[in-house]
Amino acid sequence: MSPLSTHAFILRWLTVAYKQKRFPRAIASDIEGLLTLGRNKGLAASLFSRLEYLWSSCTGPVSAQSDLYRLTYAIEQLKSRGWVNAAVSDRDWDNETLLALEYSDANALLVRKSALTCGFSDGGKLVAPVEFLVNGDLSACMAVFAAHTLSAVMLESNRIVLQP
Repeated sequence: MSPLSTHAFILRWLTVAYKQKRFPRAIASDIEGLLTLGRNKGLAASLFSRLEYLWSSCTGPVSAQSDLYRLTYAIEQLKSRGWVNAAVSDRDWDNETLLALEYSDANALLVRKSALTCGFSDGGKLVAPVEFLVNGDLSACMAVFAAHTLSAVMLESNRIVLQP
């Protein structure tokens, strides 16, 4: 099957599935996004690759996923427990007192944007240490990271670092 035929098939299938409401309402916006992307970008949308990635990431064990995927999954789990997650600028990162004040009323996991960007390869592999500022229950955060096979080391009472 040619790439164009594959793209056309997936686009038609998604359109029909969306119209017939074959998926839960919770993912309807995701289907709409794929349809819009496929219609606007054509073959460049790489619908087949995107669906393959979604399938493998949702059906395979979390430990088999990339470091960035596992970190994202761990952060989502923390957020579901009421944690706040934020990527902060280098300037804000250097003012720890201000950050502590801003997030004093909640469990928060903060990371420097530049460290997050530089710490992972395009394939999602952790290539450099990424430091997090933890405001709240550090042991709960470490436990979630460990459950997602992320190698986190405590630097201080409120800082952890992911090691490659």
